[in-house]
Amino acid sequence: MIGIILNKFFLYMMKYFFYFLILFTTLGYGQTYPNIIIGDSQTPYVDKNSKKVERVVGLWKGGINVPVLIKMVKNYPISPEVKNVVICIGTNDGYNDLGVEQLVNLIRIKFPNSKLYAVQGSWGWGGIKKITYPKVKKYYQKFERLGVTVIETPIGKREPHQDCPVYKQIGKEIDLLLYL
Repeated sequence: MIGIILNKFFLYMMKYFFYFLILFTTLGYGQTYPNIIIGDSQTPYVDKNSKKVERVVGLWKGGINVPVLIKMVKNYPISPEVKNVVICIGTNDGYNDLGVEQLVNLIRIKFPNSKLYAVQGSWGWGGIKKITYPKVKKYYQKFERLGVTVIETPIGKREPHQDCPVYKQIGKEIDLLLYL
C-alpha cells in the first residue's frame, strides 16, 4: 500500500517537475518583446528608465565590446516579431570601430522587421578617461551612416554604473521614438 502511494506521489512530482522545466526553459531565450535593448553594462540603466524597452537574456552583459556583442547576436534566433532594437555599446571599445558595420548588418538579419537605435555612451572615467565627446560623436556617426538612429543625449562624461538623471532623459527620448 505504501509503495503504491509513493509511486503515485513520485509520478505526480515528475509531472509537475516537467511542467516547471518547460516553463523555466521558455523564459530567457524564449521571451520576445517588440522593443529590446542590447549591449554592455550601461544597458540596464537605460532599460530601467524606458517604459518601452526590455533587456533580453543573452544579448547584454557588462564589460563587453562590439566583437563580443556580435557573437551574442549570432547565437540568437531570427526574431521577426521584434520591432525596435536599441543598441548600447562602444564604451568598452574605447570608441574605436571594432566591427560596427558587421554588428548592424547582423542585427538586421536577426531582427529583420526592426528599426535600430543607438545610445551614445560614457567617457572621461577609468580606461577612457582621455576620451572626449568629439571622438564619441564620430564613433556614433558610423551608426548613423548605416541607417541607425542615434539617441541625441549621450550618457556623457561620467562614471556610468549608477542610475544617473541622464538615464531618465535617454529613456524619455527612446520612448518618444518607439512606435510600439
